[in-house]
Amino acid sequence: MKMRLATALLLLLTCSVPVSSLFAQATLLRVDYPDSYTVTEGDTLWTIASQFLQDPERWQEVWRPDPYLDQADFLFPGDVVQLNFVGGNPRIAVTRGDRRVQRLTPMMREETLRSAIPAIAYESIESSITRNRIVSQQTYDSVPYIVENLGDNLAIATGDEVYARGRWPQGTGTFEVYRAGRTYRDQFGSARSNEVQDSQTPWWQFAGFRGAASAVVSENLGLEMEYMGFATVIADEGNDLRRMIINNSYKEIMVGDRLLIRQQERIEPVIMPTEPEFEVDGRIIAFLNGEALASQLDTAVVNLGRDDGIEVGNVLAVRKESLSLEDDVGRERLSFVARMFSIVGGNRVELPGGEIGTLLIYRTFDDLSYALILNSLEPININAEVVNP
Repeated sequence: MKMRLATALLLLLTCSVPVSSLFAQATLLRVDYPDSYTVTEGDTLWTIASQFLQDPERWQEVWRPDPYLDQADFLFPGDVVQLNFVGGNPRIAVTRGDRRVQRLTPMMREETLRSAIPAIAYESIESSITRNRIVSQQTYDSVPYIVENLGDNLAIATGDEVYARGRWPQGTGTFEVYRAGRTYRDQFGSARSNEVQDSQTPWWQFAGFRGAASAVVSENLGLEMEYMGFATVIADEGNDLRRMIINNSYKEIMVGDRLLIRQQERIEPVIMPTEPEFEVDGRIIAFLNGEALASQLDTAVVNLGRDDGIEVGNVLAVRKESLSLEDDVGRERLSFVARMFSIVGGNRVELPGGEIGTLLIYRTFDDLSYALILNSLEPININAEVVNP
């Protein structure tokens, strides 16, 4: 019985070692091979291989050079040649100098942050940023404009040539093409409101028949110019007339569109958000898409600009004001007499406000700014309060 058990155990141990590995060891390695060998002066590759192999010419079958060593295919005095097994196959590698294997573990590194708010890569938000501008009425009236298309088509596109007329600034021949959009007005002087008027809409239609007085006292905060493309002057036709070529059209260009000096992009590749160092109190007066509500990555028009100290990169919080409403459910629980008194005295409940979103200022004008909604807990509406985060 003991003989059978010993035979079974020997068979199990033999089967646990791959036959190919045993065969390789039996035909390739010396019986008395060392675990390691230190190269000395005068050694040759043949003498080193002979320490491990029965046939030194089979050195290439087991040699594995270290790619992280200089001259990894050469052996120098002091190098330690070691024999290891990888997947049951013998492998010879070299350890040079005092290099040791060091086990790395996760560590915490402390460094000073340039901003309390994480940096934002411009390319991650570039598609959500508009190239529109907001200018004064005086600027709009003074810039050159397109008077005629050299072709027969009404719409002007990339590659078309046009005539443009106006007062031309010196030293530049490239212009951006814009079309007049909405006019932003402040109905209450310094207390800015959310009044937005389309440039094509009569003041009386916009003001809701409130009379001429409303239009007279309102302050013009700026005229929004929609980006259409850019063009280059190719010929001076005399006086104030120039011939131009449309280099690129973002939308269909038409006669009457204005030409503004092309601005170089001033936004850095990485935006380092900052908090204003003064108390901010503003409002969202419009959204770029013309909707009444907006959410993440939409552009909001804020009634604060360069004259208010706002800068590109400023981060502002959107705050929802508290809401007072009638508690109809609570009123139904009252007695008839108490319900009558509640109609006069009020049975209202005050819902608290709070921060509902974050804005990033990415383009500033004199009195207004464009801001990108970075995040929002709920849809943001026009007239939402803008404050310090």
